Amino acid sequence: VEPRKYRFRILNASNSRILTLKLDSGQPFYQIGTDGGFLEKTVKVNEMILMSAERVDVIIDFSQYYGQTIILKNVTKSASPETTDVMQFRVTVPLRSTDTSSLPYYLGGFKRLPRSMAKRTRDLTLVRIKDQYGRSLNLLDGKMWIDRISERIEVDTVEIWRIINTIDDDPHPIHIHLVDFQILDRQPFDVSHFQKTGNLIFTGPPIPPDPYETGLKDTVRTPFGYVTSIIARFGPFTGRYVWHCHMLEHEDHEMMRPIEIYKTEDAEK
Repeated sequence: VEPRKYRFRILNASNSRILTLKLDSGQPFYQIGTDGGFLEKTVKVNEMILMSAERVDVIIDFSQYYGQTIILKNVTKSASPETTDVMQFRVTVPLRSTDTSSLPYYLGGFKRLPRSMAKRTRDLTLVRIKDQYGRSLNLLDGKMWIDRISERIEVDTVEIWRIINTIDDDPHPIHIHLVDFQILDRQPFDVSHFQKTGNLIFTGPPIPPDPYETGLKDTVRTPFGYVTSIIARFGPFTGRYVWHCHMLEHEDHEMMRPIEIYKTEDAEK
């Protein structure tokens, strides 16, 4: 690369690997976008977590690093040694022309959905059970793919989904097809009490999304022991599509459920 600014669109296309991206030079990323488009304002971050299917749009400024080699690292604690080096940048190409670009500050607004607009709040659990052969099986809200559709939503309706993760391993990247949503917060809860009674007792205050998650999203990180709340307008598309965990082995083994978005007049026929 030349010693100038470059824009990168990054997708975590791994089956299930978590990427915590950081530049070994210590320089920041300037993030301008998420899964669903631009952020309102550029966010300066030193590292970011990307689950399977999550995307970020970033600018990296190499202007002060001519002659250096920079490694994009995966610093996730569970990363195996062969997956810690993601990409190498060699800042060795002479500058062909003056870099007249500048980092944007304001990128444009989008309509935020206040909680008051939600017509319904759904509690949806991530649970682990054993199948008839004793094998582990992860499920969405305790249901199999073939079970009746339980998420039927009138088109253009705003809902809050509270995703309750009781599965004690890595966070699950929950993806909703054809819907852009906003992350409201994540709040810790007493998992044992919930599993025994079905009642939520929160053990701490709600935590707002990280700065690099504040744009429109279609995939969200849902850590164990937290209720992850999102808000979405389910439209403009009608029909049947899906929501699922985006870890490939999970979505292929029952961690996927259908959604039906309908018009009132169609439902009455």
